[in-house]
Amino acid sequence: MTTARRPGGGRRRLPGLLPTLLGAALLGAAPAAPAGAASLEVAPISTEFQPGQMAAVLTVTNRGDARAGVQVRAFRWTQPGGRDLLAPTQELLVSPPLFEMAPGASQAVRLVLRRAAEAPESAYRLLLDEIPAAASGTQSVRLSLRLSLPVFARATPGGASELEWRWAGDRVVVANRGTRRAQMANLSVAGGAALRGPEIPYVLAGAEREWQLPSPPPRGRPLRLTGVGENGAFSVEVPARP
Repeated sequence: MTTARRPGGGRRRLPGLLPTLLGAALLGAAPAAPAGAASLEVAPISTEFQPGQMAAVLTVTNRGDARAGVQVRAFRWTQPGGRDLLAPTQELLVSPPLFEMAPGASQAVRLVLRRAAEAPESAYRLLLDEIPAAASGTQSVRLSLRLSLPVFARATPGGASELEWRWAGDRVVVANRGTRRAQMANLSVAGGAALRGPEIPYVLAGAEREWQLPSPPPRGRPLRLTGVGENGAFSVEVPARP
């Protein structure tokens, strides 16, 4: 479960929130001036359809003291060339796609796959936009918060990520040769600085991503990195830079 809060009179970026705020999707978001403060609580924060499963439910709750309007849209998620690409899709249906909630109210959002998942794993993202009431004296409606939630659909049971690590200058390239995505949040040099990488810290099955080190690592010695995945903290040793 995750809670996202927006104080009245402005928007707030939530560092470290999983799911992350999708940076490119924040275009057009502007501060709002509602009568009260809204607070959206979403559960679960990640949805996985098992083989043969065609429906799931997401629950959105308004924990604030003002009415909140919410729009939910589904996108197919791929990573061509190491970039996150979201494309509108009809493969995953959302119902209802637009709703309002009074303070303290909850709304069940039904997710329905129109066809079985593709092998090995289909990936989607849901964008939840909060739509506050227009500020007093205006007729405009402005977005103040956007959340991006991952949705995965498995074609076969089981599966695992298989990560290959290699160097590209002072960057670490991670290739996922497996059949399941890998989450790699908070990737850092063990006991040191964080690496700079994608805002959505996943490597989808069959994709490659890269992270940049704050400084070039010493040659001839392996590098130990730490991070947080779906199963908790992890540590990995990257082969020595040639």
